[in-house]
Amino acid sequence: QGDVSLEATKLLAKMIKERPNRIRPDVLRTFLSLPLRVHEDEAQAAKLASVANAKKRKKDAEAAEIEDEMKEGESNVDKIALARAQSDTLHSVTLTYFRVLKSEADAKGGRASINPTTDTAVDLLSPALEGLAKFAHLINIDTVVDLLAVLRTLLKERSDTLPIDAALNCILTAFQTLQGPGREMQIDQKEYVTPLYRQLSRLCTDKNSSHTELALKCLSLAFLKRREYSTVRVAAFFKQICTVSLHAPPHTAAPLLAFSRQLVQRYPSVQQLLENEQDVITTGSYTPDVEDPEHSNPHATSAWELSLSKFRIHESVAKQAIGTAEQKIPQLPRESPDRIRATILRDIKEGHIGYRRSMRKHPLSQGGGRGGRDKRNRNNQIRFIAPRNTSQYHLL
Repeated sequence: QGDVSLEATKLLAKMIKERPNRIRPDVLRTFLSLPLRVHEDEAQAAKLASVANAKKRKKDAEAAEIEDEMKEGESNVDKIALARAQSDTLHSVTLTYFRVLKSEADAKGGRASINPTTDTAVDLLSPALEGLAKFAHLINIDTVVDLLAVLRTLLKERSDTLPIDAALNCILTAFQTLQGPGREMQIDQKEYVTPLYRQLSRLCTDKNSSHTELALKCLSLAFLKRREYSTVRVAAFFKQICTVSLHAPPHTAAPLLAFSRQLVQRYPSVQQLLENEQDVITTGSYTPDVEDPEHSNPHATSAWELSLSKFRIHESVAKQAIGTAEQKIPQLPRESPDRIRATILRDIKEGHIGYRRSMRKHPLSQGGGRGGRDKRNRNNQIRFIAPRNTSQYHLL
């Protein structure tokens, strides 16, 4: 009925409350294993039904006792009791997550002298945001307003100083909240798209490249699951993805280029960046280091990085670069970014090195062509050196 999970969650939440900033991140990540599926509004309705059922049982105690005895012999789960337990569990989990966010805000505001280990607060921020991203679709509209306000403050004030996983989880939580319980709220999502543009350049290092999957989820929610009406913003992201893929390792570059192929197919206006710069009439110059992608002027340049990425030694990176430049439709799900990344990581783990095999005929070999065209080419070919068959002797 969910009672064991509820009791364990309450004990863990109490321990985190009594020992702030002295908890390991893995302890907070245990909340991610909770199988919560009941929305808070549904749980509230279940509580009202439970109260009405309790009043009815008071009036007829004998019938209620018989009903309890019959339930003991059955293996069915009481849906009302399960909904109440999951609601209380979700309340304890979200309260713990908000307590971690508040402690991080207090540490930033100068009240971190109470807790000397402020680095632990930053470490707890990433699993807290990861949990909020997972359970954001279950919270009600009142909690959504408070959650978006906290996320907006974090992204506005600390997006560059936060760890990349915490920043990406913050953006992912905001997108999932706005596309879930907050979809009725008329909120401009530019406040969460702009920080994502600044986080892409941090994926170039080997340490941060492990968070590529998280960045792909944010990009998918920002441009594929929803419609972006700003062509300049889409072009700026496309150019930034091409730039990052040129410097990133293969397990980051190939998935990003695969996503850029989907971006070209969904937004035809991006195809302007695949043309020659001299054929495009525009003013100004491209400035990639601005905070707002709307001010980067991406149409003043071209995606010239693709012409270099197609010569990368990794076969998958070169294939995706050629597919993007030639505007080929990706073969989903075989060429989805997640599957490409998983394949490359598996090859790295197994020590497999893929390469492109080029089959070329030796210029001195006679060949074995079947068609008349190959025969005519052989007759017309003038050879200055003829190969010799050395069955008994070796030429030195």
